[in-house]
Amino acid sequence: MGIIYITRHGETEWNVEGRIQGHTDVPLSERGRAQAQMLGRRLAGVRIDAAYSSDLSRAAETARVALGERDVPLELTAELREYNKGVFEGLTADEYREAYPHLYEASLENNPDFAPPDGETIRETGARLDRVFQRIRRRHPDETALIVGHGGSLRAGIVSLLELPVEANWKFAMHNCSLTVVYTYPDNCVMHLYNDTSHVSGTTRAYSESA
Repeated sequence: MGIIYITRHGETEWNVEGRIQGHTDVPLSERGRAQAQMLGRRLAGVRIDAAYSSDLSRAAETARVALGERDVPLELTAELREYNKGVFEGLTADEYREAYPHLYEASLENNPDFAPPDGETIRETGARLDRVFQRIRRRHPDETALIVGHGGSLRAGIVSLLELPVEANWKFAMHNCSLTVVYTYPDNCVMHLYNDTSHVSGTTRAYSESA
């Protein structure tokens, strides 16, 4: 049996402002760094054999802080990036509603094949995350791996990993530096914990979709 610890990056200023981040490289805020430190304390007693992170700085810094002094190489990969939000990136919901009213209305529908111009669909993101999750699962069938990424894409990857329908993406939320734990078996994956934020109590603001 393998175990995968999955966490979203710490808070950024764009999270606070409600700005869509996507592939834009936005750094952690001071609050986000504090959350990452609390995550590290939560994981202090956990054996981690391998660590993977999105190559965007908000995820990579979260992963490095969470790993602490462990002698575990951190593999950075663009495959773990948030789904590409295209022309929406850098805008708040009010701003992209004003700039792209028709796209805004389309984005409110639970359509896994919708993508803003220059962006990605949830279906495409789920397939991308499933590829990297399955690769990690094969590499570490009897070990513990840490994966640090982004709210939207991690949810899509978890939905795929658990073999849920793509529409299940809209049934989950994921807070900054929350912890999700999945046990992996040769023929199955079982979620044991989801979106636990008890270790960052007092530092977590309202949930933000601007992953």
